[in-house]
Amino acid sequence: MIQRHSILLWKKAEKIDKDFDEIARETYEILMVFQQYPEEIRPNFLSGKTKATAQKFNWIYENFRTVLRHGVNREDATVFEDLGYSVSFFSSINDHESCGFEITVGNKNESFFNTIIVNVPLALNLYTKKDADMISSLFQKLVLAYRPYWGSVSNKVLSRKYGKHLNEGLPATVQWINYWSPAIINKIGMEKIHTVLEKNRNLKYIDGILSIKETALDMTKEEDIRFQDELQKTLLK
Repeated sequence: MIQRHSILLWKKAEKIDKDFDEIARETYEILMVFQQYPEEIRPNFLSGKTKATAQKFNWIYENFRTVLRHGVNREDATVFEDLGYSVSFFSSINDHESCGFEITVGNKNESFFNTIIVNVPLALNLYTKKDADMISSLFQKLVLAYRPYWGSVSNKVLSRKYGKHLNEGLPATVQWINYWSPAIINKIGMEKIHTVLEKNRNLKYIDGILSIKETALDMTKEEDIRFQDELQKTLLK
């Protein structure tokens, strides 16, 4: 069974008075985090009609500002600037090695989230410590830069099992790596988190980031399925 993974970061609506330039500059600085990592997890190409004609994106702020402005939410000729701006990138022409990046920022409507989604390439093996450590490090730096409401390194098999990512402001699933903002921790209760940390000494919890294993959950292994289910029942029921 192929198990795909994604970094998901959800941030609540921006303040009404936040202007486009501030949004663009902040987003650019967040995306610069990827430049600290190998080519296969960098946003190297701007998504377009076909990969065959794609050219490497020149990562200077003015270029990014232009493509983000072009991605304003619209329906036909009507622009909905309060719903933000979307842009997507990918890392490689080779599908197996390519990381996908989907960014929606600048939304000011409280019914929706601003989001960063990074689809991890199949060429990376998150069941090896080397690749798992790299994605874990990237996730931590993105959380620090973006300060989301919620985030995770998600196994899509597990996500499909539970459906929604969030349910009335609470995570629907305990994933391999989870970021819970203070608002979420208040809903879950720090007592529950302490309980699982005391019982499972291999869990790591630092600054809202809960990592339940050194490497990714493998949903083909009975022990991983049981372990995740136990944490799910303790933390989110």
